[in-house]
Amino acid sequence: MQLKGQKSIEASPEVCFRLLTDPAVLVRTMPGLKRMEPIGDGTYQADMEMGVAAIRGRYSGTLAMQDIVPNTSYRMVMDGQGPGGFVNVNLSVQFVPQEASCNVVYEGEAKVGGTVAGVGQRMLSGVATFIMNQFFGNVAKEAREVQQ
Repeated sequence: MQLKGQKSIEASPEVCFRLLTDPAVLVRTMPGLKRMEPIGDGTYQADMEMGVAAIRGRYSGTLAMQDIVPNTSYRMVMDGQGPGGFVNVNLSVQFVPQEASCNVVYEGEAKVGGTVAGVGQRMLSGVATFIMNQFFGNVAKEAREVQQ
């Protein structure tokens, strides 16, 4: 499933980059992300809770930030396994300065297998869009709080 979009956040690219690479902020803002513990340079052991309707599950795996160009871009790679199957996400994130904000542009792919994948591509795509919108709404709120 393709993931692609952009969100404008009223903050500088520096603030957005700092928020979107801070494990504590990611746990607070990313729906379903329960824990991130460092296990290496830019790599974290992560626990996630994801699902659609009655098909929910806990996934354990890794979340890595790679190809980091401070305040400009990075790649987020997530791999998780759980009783309902697996989830793999490979997402590039760019921070594009605007006049009074930052345009966060993301593009990548998510692969889901197992019981959750049986729900259907269209429903999963809708859920992914909902999660991304909720995530960026939470990040925008964090950005407002940081700048007060």
